[in-house]
Amino acid sequence: MNLKWYVKQFNGLTTTQLHDIYQLRAKTFVKEQARSYQDPDDTDLDARHVFAYDQGQLVAYARIYEHAGVVSFGRITTDSYYRGTGLGKQLMNHVMAILKVHYSAATIEIDAQTHAQKFYEKFGLIAEGQPYTDLGAEVIKMHAPARKLVLA
Repeated sequence: MNLKWYVKQFNGLTTTQLHDIYQLRAKTFVKEQARSYQDPDDTDLDARHVFAYDQGQLVAYARIYEHAGVVSFGRITTDSYYRGTGLGKQLMNHVMAILKVHYSAATIEIDAQTHAQKFYEKFGLIAEGQPYTDLGAEVIKMHAPARKLVLA
């Protein structure tokens, strides 16, 4: 892989990057997971978008955002062709580094799909409560102080 990583605010994205992001998210969360919900959403406007290209193809994506005083991240995905290569871990290490630098005093909270819970625990996030259904997926709340997040 010859990855080029980016971190951009919404207004810094090119139209091609935005198109690629929406395509990858739709492929993962709508087509592969057979979910139906509004994507894109207004969160994109205020989020930091973290993504990587490999030879001109978008292969990894995540967004970091604040909502109602809570710092979170989501829409974590890698292109299906790249799964199992360690790219998801690289993506999360980028996300963790950004959270530790820019949100060091915050507690990070996410709604993680339950099948990814163990993956997120490797980065220091702790599950809380019982799983529930949100937007057609089984999720669980997870949290951790940003200063306690780890690179895996």
